[in-house]
Amino acid sequence: MIYETVIAPTERVPTSLELKRALLTFDRVVLFDPDDRDFFPPQAFMIAMGMPPLLGINTGPVKPLGKAPGYDDAFQQILDEFSVAGRQGLVDVISSYDRSSSNSATIGAVQMGGYPLNPRFLLWAFRNIARDEDVVSIALEGDNWLFSLPKEVVQELAVQSAADGGINADPAIAPIQRPLNREGLREEYSRIGRARIASAMKTIGFCASRSMVPFFGQASTGNIANRIASRATSVMDKVTEFDPFWATRSQVMRIGHSEYIDETVLAAMPVDQVLKMRTRAWGHQAAARDEMLQSIAAISAEIGDRADFQEQAQVSISAYRKEAEELQRERANLRFQIKCEVAKAVALSGSGGGAEMTGLVSQLQSGIGAAATLVAGCLYAIDKIKDYRPVSQHLKAAENEFRDKAGFGLHNFYEEVRQANQG
Repeated sequence: MIYETVIAPTERVPTSLELKRALLTFDRVVLFDPDDRDFFPPQAFMIAMGMPPLLGINTGPVKPLGKAPGYDDAFQQILDEFSVAGRQGLVDVISSYDRSSSNSATIGAVQMGGYPLNPRFLLWAFRNIARDEDVVSIALEGDNWLFSLPKEVVQELAVQSAADGGINADPAIAPIQRPLNREGLREEYSRIGRARIASAMKTIGFCASRSMVPFFGQASTGNIANRIASRATSVMDKVTEFDPFWATRSQVMRIGHSEYIDETVLAAMPVDQVLKMRTRAWGHQAAARDEMLQSIAAISAEIGDRADFQEQAQVSISAYRKEAEELQRERANLRFQIKCEVAKAVALSGSGGGAEMTGLVSQLQSGIGAAATLVAGCLYAIDKIKDYRPVSQHLKAAENEFRDKAGFGLHNFYEEVRQANQG
């Protein structure tokens, strides 16, 4: 089985190169509808605050992602460019919920329009991680496009929304305090960074509910996903001291999978030529990759000893590498290379294969599932945990909620090595 992917949205439309990357890796590529920008349905905000699910009313934006000028036209242009893939059902556009459900108030129940995630969990997990200065800062880090925009465009992207404000006794989320080149836009940039965090959380959770894999093609979303995974692993490593159940489960977070490619060749390649590269060898490699990661996840649930886990995981990795050899030969013109190993630490972005390499693919997959990863990575701050026993119970409950076969796949495909090697 080869999984489908959802490209994590940003303020800008995904590039042609991003879609080509995804088509060379996944069976089907899905984009969120241009108007599907909010964190969760706005009529669910009151129940997210903790009120009974008796009244559903659109109270305004929850935490939407802004749109760059000309977004809708650019979105249609990218669909037109990939129309041949669209006609084959390989590129599609969906919504995370029926947005018409937000148009009218309901009494006695809250209509979610088929939205698959728990809004209360999302809201409070977001409010916790959005107070982490490091996470908000990394969501903005190195974004020359964002920091070069005119003031009025930045203000338009920084949508004011309910998830940032005070809720009952919980105060509003403060802007980041680190130095900025444009001090007069501190509040706006902080809102944008937090919106990117909310969007990444939504994409991860939605993919888990649909047994899909999130695709993080931009540095900002990849950085956020990486940090969520890193935070989750830190929490799980501490929980292991109190509950050995997590001893090997957390080790799956350290499976590093990287693929390298020459982006300049791929960028120049027409879409129909890219589709011709989805060969039998590619199908075998992609299926073997996903089977390898699933088998390692299963091993982590069965083996409690870390040394035994690493030994068994290495057997699966060796078998996968052999299966991937044919694809590496077939894609020699793209200088395609694969690296897979049990790393010592969580690292979404792999190391470069030399100065001549212009593209990188990295994957980190956890056998614990996306729900547990979101709980550990977003809901808790490790320096504030006093008792790890309830944390372990919450993680187990989250793991049982989503038994997604895809697990938690974090992909930052064919990112430039220059970006991948930044600290």
